[in-house]
Amino acid sequence: MDFQDEFLQTEHLFLVKRVCRVCNVEKDLVADFYKCRKDSTLESSYAYECKDCAKKRTLNNYYKKSFKNLGTCVICRTDNIKLIKDRCINCDKILKMVDGNIHILKSMVQYLEH
Repeated sequence: MDFQDEFLQTEHLFLVKRVCRVCNVEKDLVADFYKCRKDSTLESSYAYECKDCAKKRTLNNYYKKSFKNLGTCVICRTDNIKLIKDRCINCDKILKMVDGNIHILKSMVQYLEH
C-alpha cells in the first residue's frame, strides 16, 4: 500500500478531534496522537495520550529510573557525576561484572598491586 492509498483510507480521520487523557486538551487525532496499532483506518488505532504528553512522560521516566542525581561515588570518590543508587556508572559496571564474588575482586586488587 502506498502513501496515496493510505491517505484515501484515513481521510475521514483528518477532521476528528480527541481529548488527551493527561492534559485534557482537544487536539487533532492524526496530527497530535501516535498511531499505536497497525490498522490506521480506525479511530481506536491512535493513542489516548497526545504526543507532547507522551514525550514528557517518557523523558521523566527515563531520568527517574536511570540516574538518581549528581553527586560523589561512594567507591571511587569521583565528584559531580551521575549516580545509579550511590555509585557511578563505571563502578556499577564492575560490581555487576563480579556479581558479588569477593575472590574476583581480590584477584583484581592483586593484579593492580603488581
